[in-house]
Amino acid sequence: MRDWVDRNLDRLGSLLLPPRCILCGSRGHAPLLDLCGPCEQSLPPADPVVRPGPAPLRTSFAPFEYGHPLDLVVHALKYRGQLAAGRVLGSLLGDRVADLGLARDADVLVPVPLHRSRHATRGFNQSAEIARWVSRQAGPQVDPRLAERRRATLPQVGLHLPDREANVRGAFVAAAGVSGRRVVVIDDVTTTGSTLRELAAALIAAGAVGVDAWCVARADRREIQAGATGERSP
Repeated sequence: MRDWVDRNLDRLGSLLLPPRCILCGSRGHAPLLDLCGPCEQSLPPADPVVRPGPAPLRTSFAPFEYGHPLDLVVHALKYRGQLAAGRVLGSLLGDRVADLGLARDADVLVPVPLHRSRHATRGFNQSAEIARWVSRQAGPQVDPRLAERRRATLPQVGLHLPDREANVRGAFVAAAGVSGRRVVVIDDVTTTGSTLRELAAALIAAGAVGVDAWCVARADRREIQAGATGERSP
């Protein structure tokens, strides 16, 4: 029933406000994807494989490399509040997840949480915006209440690996509602995986039976030295 309602709302929305490509301004994909075919083809693909995750993650999946012009879409969401970019990123990730059948091993999606102070400043959680569109495409429900960032952390951008790990150590706590469930954490970009591993540890400590990570893009770890990118600005 939900799928039927969503599809019809999408069709109505596309008639009232036709999608426009967030990168070039030309007509987007119907019904609601603000990205045109040529621009989608220009996004830098990663190897379409599910990687073993660094413990305590089971697996890690990212369908794109973090580079031009995908970085423009990520920045449009995170730093300029263009929520249509979240729809683009979540739909792209959700399509790839659905194509590979990864949702069969997932009970619930948990977006990487922001600290309440950062959430209040930004007004939204970019990972949650991505996660809700992944859910639309792939199936598992999103529950952002299952994890909390209990202390503010510095932005990961520009930090070296030991500093990144120390920055997020003990930053997360998970709710008892994850007990016995297979959890997938959702984020925009992963570099070293420090944030994802720390969140996975909190989820497992709360009783999750397994934690995987789905991110839109994977950044080159060598770029950390230049401060060119980061897992996320918390």
